[in-house]
Amino acid sequence: MKLSKVASLAAAAVLVLGACNPGAPASGGASGGAGGGQAAACANKKGASTSEIHVYSSLPRQGTNTEQTNTLVEQIRTILDGQKIGNFTIKYTDMDDSSAANNGDWDGAVEQSNANKAIADPDAMAYIGTYNSGAAKLAIPILNKACLVMITPANTYPGLTKAVPGVTAQGEPQIYYPSGYRNYARTVATDDIQGAAGAEWAKSMGKTKAYVLDDTQVYGHGLAISWALHASKIGMTVVSANGSSEGFDAKATDYNALAQKIKSAGADVIYIGSITGQNTGKLWKDLRAALPDITIMSGDGVFEKSWYDGAGTAANGTFLTFGAIGPDQLTGAGKDWFTKYKADHKGVQPASYTAYGNAAATVVLEALKKAGTNDRGAVLTNVMGTKDLDTVVGKLTLNADGDPTTASPTAYQVETSWPPKFVKFLTPVAP
Repeated sequence: MKLSKVASLAAAAVLVLGACNPGAPASGGASGGAGGGQAAACANKKGASTSEIHVYSSLPRQGTNTEQTNTLVEQIRTILDGQKIGNFTIKYTDMDDSSAANNGDWDGAVEQSNANKAIADPDAMAYIGTYNSGAAKLAIPILNKACLVMITPANTYPGLTKAVPGVTAQGEPQIYYPSGYRNYARTVATDDIQGAAGAEWAKSMGKTKAYVLDDTQVYGHGLAISWALHASKIGMTVVSANGSSEGFDAKATDYNALAQKIKSAGADVIYIGSITGQNTGKLWKDLRAALPDITIMSGDGVFEKSWYDGAGTAANGTFLTFGAIGPDQLTGAGKDWFTKYKADHKGVQPASYTAYGNAAATVVLEALKKAGTNDRGAVLTNVMGTKDLDTVVGKLTLNADGDPTTASPTAYQVETSWPPKFVKFLTPVAP
């Protein structure tokens, strides 16, 4: 789904919610944190049940992302389902926000339906998801109006929580918080950080001319723009359209003309912001056929075996960034978790976001324990107030925007098989 369409749907969701509550604070009133505004708006939001607390997740359960989402659901279920909170038992429900009509990718209408289903359940206390940032744009305002806290293990588009000049759209992030307080958090850092770190990595390799592409979706475009802006800032020349990121057609039958265009531009590195399901296998094959020796770099949207399987040998040599600590580089409790996961899964290591799904579920469990009851306002306050919480990805503290206070992007290279080889930790830099 293109950025413009997602923005329109999100705006429509906000308008509908505003109409339902004329007394709600203006969207510009979302000031970060879950303080007084949240306390007043979410008073008397207790569930109906005296025995159950419900937690929902909404993730694409079809298509190319299932390698990731199967592991996310497994972790969420293991940590939350059946746990006791006082007199309550947690019941976890796994919802699918993808559709066959959308080739197994996330579907905006389905995501909005999922969010509405969750808020209609008075016993719903938390919503874990989404996987795709475009889907989050549609869910956040719906959940915000109902005081339902949302935490994601995978959304990295910065505009969901903060404004980044040149990267985020006008009105972001306030447009997503019609009730004037924040109800959305994440366990991973944002793409302005990942993009800038990736550009620094390319510069350190001696690259000087970059052709930057994106799949036109919220995540892919935001990451690619972040990379391009920082590349220009540190002295690289961006030779793609308008000196920025250029969208590619995910429905194209071939990319031969695009490959020749890149070749003629004299680029020595191609940067691609995309999720796997956007025809990336064909894109890589055509680029590599025309430019066998060029450096290709991409982000965590294709950091999955389904991308590697689709691209085949054309994927070999690709440099990949991940916006957080890769699963094989976790330490302490995270390293123990990684070792046990592999043992439990016949030597297969967890997908890149698996540990962050574990962390998101851990945040929810801790917030439910602190709330001690089925009260949406109390759960929301405790999630947004997470501080120094021990998780498998390290100690986690959320800032007033709902973002982690630390970022540790990691660098990998695909050699001749999957998974890729860890190269180094990248230094987080201002975009």
